[in-house]
Amino acid sequence: MTGRRTAAIGAVSVLVAIGVWYLATERLELVSPLALPSPVAVADRLVALHDTAYLGETIWGHTLASIQVMFAGWLLAGVVGVPLGVAMAWSTPVRRLVYPTFQLLRSISPIAWIPLAIIWLGIASSARIFIVFIAAVVPWVVSSMDGVTGVNPLLIKAARTLGAGRRTMTDVVLPASLPSLLAGARIAMGNAWTAIIAAELLAATAGLGFVALNSSRTLDTPTLLAAMAVIGLLGMLLSYALQWLSAVLAPWARKA
Repeated sequence: MTGRRTAAIGAVSVLVAIGVWYLATERLELVSPLALPSPVAVADRLVALHDTAYLGETIWGHTLASIQVMFAGWLLAGVVGVPLGVAMAWSTPVRRLVYPTFQLLRSISPIAWIPLAIIWLGIASSARIFIVFIAAVVPWVVSSMDGVTGVNPLLIKAARTLGAGRRTMTDVVLPASLPSLLAGARIAMGNAWTAIIAAELLAATAGLGFVALNSSRTLDTPTLLAAMAVIGLLGMLLSYALQWLSAVLAPWARKA
């Protein structure tokens, strides 16, 4: 199935879902507007939030607040996670020393860290960056380990035979690991986006999760669904953006 056909089928499925939603709420009135507003009401609210401040910011100001914190935590997780994963894959002593602790910590849900983050850092952006870091670092580490351990040993042996020496890592191992690293980056991005929204539900003064929480408290369902729509759309766009980046940076991985 071609990429265009897949995209077309996906678009049609979304339109069908919106159509069913419209019929159930706007035409047939099967659901109370308080429980589930029509897509028309949600779209109208989204347009209104474009120009009107809600809790001090427009919807795009809250969106920017979420994206900034998410990217900060995601990048920090990559800076820490990639070297750690490479080190554990490349060095047996490092793996024996670090891997048990890593396995223990990865078993704890990132959401479980939120109360501790609030105690340590309050409701500042640093607390949310910490939660995003916890959520994103595991895929970075795991993909780095898998990428390095998956490199053909014959390539490494050939590089050393030709005198690559210390450059074996940068010239052979890391380039060969790139598809795995990019896959890990995409998974980490998904985790980071989910984590920032969850963190904003409990510790934030701005952001899409903050909008969703406060609108639910006031039973402002159109605003709640408008925030959820932006959350879903941005999450999808971020995933597709990294998928495109993977195709550009490692085109051979798709052909393999």
